Amino acid sequence: MSTRLTIITGCAIAFFALTAGTAHAWTHDRKSSAPMRQQEVGALLQGAGLRWISSGHCTRRTNPHCTSFDGLRPSTLGGVLRLRDDSRCGLVISGGTERGHAGGQFSHRAGYKLDILPNRCLNRFVRHHYRRIHTRGDGSPLYRAPERSLFARERSHWDVTFM
Repeated sequence: MSTRLTIITGCAIAFFALTAGTAHAWTHDRKSSAPMRQQEVGALLQGAGLRWISSGHCTRRTNPHCTSFDGLRPSTLGGVLRLRDDSRCGLVISGGTERGHAGGQFSHRAGYKLDILPNRCLNRFVRHHYRRIHTRGDGSPLYRAPERSLFARERSHWDVTFM
């Protein structure tokens, strides 16, 4: 790891430790809207106390069995941090920008979506705080958050589009 990346990662972790759950501050502090890199997102998620899993125990974007954050949009990271803060739920991310997801303008590949494992706290929060708008063609109930994010309850996870 380069010295520059080590310093950036350390600063990011210290920032999250000091702000403990202030996603709003992070999103306004970051000047760039450029897609983020795996190491940067991983360090920021870890510093914020968020976990992720990978069925392949890897982070390569080209492998559909990995969970990659390479190419994630800063607004998507800010969205998952806001969700954690607003819901006060423990969140575990199970899918990111890796190959194997459906395409489209607001897709996983484009950095807008994350898959989050369901749990009682998150399920209750989404169903009680967000408006159910319809059922998707695949049978997944679809909820819209006030800031326009979409939550689709698929069989094994929440498919979340952060707008």
